[in-house]
Amino acid sequence: MKHTTFTLLFVLIFVGIPNTTLGSHNTSKFNTSSLGKNIVEEVPVPVLFGVELSKLIPDFGDPRGGGTRLHEGQDMRAPKGTPIVSPTKAIVIKLGTGSSAGKFVHTANPGGEEFRYLHLDAINVKVGDKLDIGDLIGTVGDTGNAPDGIYHLHFEIKDNGTPTDPYKRLVKEFTLKQKISFLDDILKEVKNADKYAETLVDNFPDEFSEALNKDYDLPRKIENALEDTGVVSQKELLETLNNLLQKIPVLLKNELSIGDQTKEVALMQLYFIYSSAGSARDQLAKAGATGYYGPITVATISEYQLKEKIAVTGIYDSQTRLHIINNFENDK
Repeated sequence: MKHTTFTLLFVLIFVGIPNTTLGSHNTSKFNTSSLGKNIVEEVPVPVLFGVELSKLIPDFGDPRGGGTRLHEGQDMRAPKGTPIVSPTKAIVIKLGTGSSAGKFVHTANPGGEEFRYLHLDAINVKVGDKLDIGDLIGTVGDTGNAPDGIYHLHFEIKDNGTPTDPYKRLVKEFTLKQKISFLDDILKEVKNADKYAETLVDNFPDEFSEALNKDYDLPRKIENALEDTGVVSQKELLETLNNLLQKIPVLLKNELSIGDQTKEVALMQLYFIYSSAGSARDQLAKAGATGYYGPITVATISEYQLKEKIAVTGIYDSQTRLHIINNFENDK
């Protein structure tokens, strides 16, 4: 009789009771009401850099372990240490290290869903943390049963413990401006922020160069890393070019006229190619700085003189030179 009672009790506990924590965990101790009841249908890619939607290969349901199981998430390849951010508001409900999952983080998300992030290199949250969109969760790694050196995020979406295909929901990326806006807080969360900024710039130079050229508000540590690697913005290059151009009229002290063929003529032609505008200038730009003062150069100088309302001679004379220099002085 005792044996029968024990067996029945065992069955009730491990088989007959629904919603056990086996394979999932209880989120009732977390107040998730702030997340809302509606799921987020369009989920931004949580790997902040290096993952393009157009190159993402769906692998949900693919056989794993020699066909003994199916893949329950979406893999996203990216360099080691790439930041992983929360694509929705969320609450961290579990984290740790497993032999298969490696370093992992589970979050509660809107609509009662659960997002899971596996194979992380570093975890930058703690249980109970409330996350906003773009908050750092961790970084891409190869921990657990991920092949060594195959750095990637394994991302899962579960509905009441049932895995659903993330690929169908990953329909957008964060804009570059959004990505940059997340970085201030991300750099506060990582160890050795200066080194991490250098790593990001090394791994994703094109993105940061574009952000620099668009004059986005970059964190100072990122700007320092860009300076160290010699990356400058187009704006800075144009300022340098403009400063060089301003020196040309000062250097050209002699009058230049039709028939001259010197390096001074070539410098004067370069100045007008990059500093003036008009149809004659366009013809000079096509011909290039030949160093020969011919009809195209005469037309370009005449075009400039007419526009600036000075005597139209077609000659690079003292009046034209002084007019250019005075314009520079007035613009300072």
